[in-house]
Amino acid sequence: MPDGAPSVKQLLQDVRSGSLKVLDVPAPLLRPGGIVVRTRYSVISAGTERMKLEFGRKSLIRKALDRPDQVRQVLETVGREGIASTYRKVRSRLTGLSPLGYSLSGVVEEVAEEVPDFRVGDLVACAGAGYASHAERVWVPRNLAVGVPPDVPLEAAAFATLGAISLHGVHQAGVRLGESVAVIGLGLLGQLTVQVLTAAGVRSVGIDMDPDRVALVERSGALGMVREDQVVAKVEAFTGGLGVDAVIITAATQSDDPMRLAARLARDRGRVVVVGAVGMTVPRALYYEKELELRLSRSYGPGRYDRSYEEKGQDYPAGYVRWTERRNLAEFLRLLSSGDVVVGPLITHRFAFADAPQAYELLGQRSAGALGVVLEYPEERRLEAPRIPLERGMRRPLRSGRVRLGLIGAGGYATATLLPLLRRLGAEPQGVATAGGVSARSAGETHGFRYLASSAEQLLADPEIDAVVIATRHQDHARLAAQALRAGKPVFVEKPLALDEESL
Repeated sequence: MPDGAPSVKQLLQDVRSGSLKVLDVPAPLLRPGGIVVRTRYSVISAGTERMKLEFGRKSLIRKALDRPDQVRQVLETVGREGIASTYRKVRSRLTGLSPLGYSLSGVVEEVAEEVPDFRVGDLVACAGAGYASHAERVWVPRNLAVGVPPDVPLEAAAFATLGAISLHGVHQAGVRLGESVAVIGLGLLGQLTVQVLTAAGVRSVGIDMDPDRVALVERSGALGMVREDQVVAKVEAFTGGLGVDAVIITAATQSDDPMRLAARLARDRGRVVVVGAVGMTVPRALYYEKELELRLSRSYGPGRYDRSYEEKGQDYPAGYVRWTERRNLAEFLRLLSSGDVVVGPLITHRFAFADAPQAYELLGQRSAGALGVVLEYPEERRLEAPRIPLERGMRRPLRSGRVRLGLIGAGGYATATLLPLLRRLGAEPQGVATAGGVSARSAGETHGFRYLASSAEQLLADPEIDAVVIATRHQDHARLAAQALRAGKPVFVEKPLALDEESL
């Protein structure tokens, strides 16, 4: 069996059952436009990730009731593609593995040639769901990583993504010196938002149902209030009868109560900014009478969900977009460096990364008072296991006369359509390699592959693989097809074969 890239540990959630496991996945390869980082600390966002954990553990019926928008998409797909094709797609979505986490700090181990911002050994803070995951090593594009100032502890730097979310919420509120702001929901994001407002010279009041969190926010220089019937009168007294200039909602609840409370707290023609995942039924009369302005805050700032910015490194000129998600990350680290923001008092629990599932169990125990939950990773771990065998695949013996397949790329079409059809035709899944270790593990377990690999070269060197299926992004098809043919492997390429005449 050929040698290959080593494996790393990563925390993954089973989409169907919601269960969590720390599993071996192929180590991330260095790709253009980014860096490979060895993780030292990652932070669990208690509110956001609790909701994901709870959603994952619901039955299929409950998931459908909670996401009627996705049910409509399924029905539309049935009308467009038919029941069989839709069933395969839905089944593929419900049998995979999902990464968790989006905020970490660590040490740069590899740097792509076209990334001049970093050097091997630099300390960095990284952001992004699917990139800055709870994993021993990650690949992160350049615009989702920033250097850590020398006087900022690496543990504190792991909070940078959550800090950037708080900063973007404050920017969306458009507050000015002398104005007042109410923050509804004093979880981790709420606590950081209040500290950012205080650093900006803005008077703020923090509101929550938990007296301990109210007491904690008062240590940040804000006025704290427990959510009860008199809170509106107290805010009016705080603002001299005017009402607050802006309300920032950082709560995580399906209830519409924060939206109603925000309307009652805001002054005439005030602003309401929604940062947290809350019920969005807006009471029209309350918002109409005050002519309130409702704004949504999208994650860490401009650039989020823009592939040109996040994956290809195309920045926005500061003259047009002052606060991108990367600039928000850097600014939060500056606030940590200056001491205007302090995260130490917000850390309630620390876990070794190997015990990450227990950390998530803590989120389900509201009495535990989890706020800032930090995962600590070994300073160094020797990477081992050239190939990752899969027990499910290894139990099934190869049948004679079958074509043994190597799969490069495991996107939705490959896993939902190509692989089921090829297996019905008699193909035997052998090895799978993808750019991301999670998709390799998910496809490997679902479709009975015998092992995982991190590179196409590893599959092409395996004498037990008879043919190769290429289902990567289009720009890689021609290069990988040529490599496979030179290795003497028949090739099945998902269209197109090439993007230009020279590649063809």
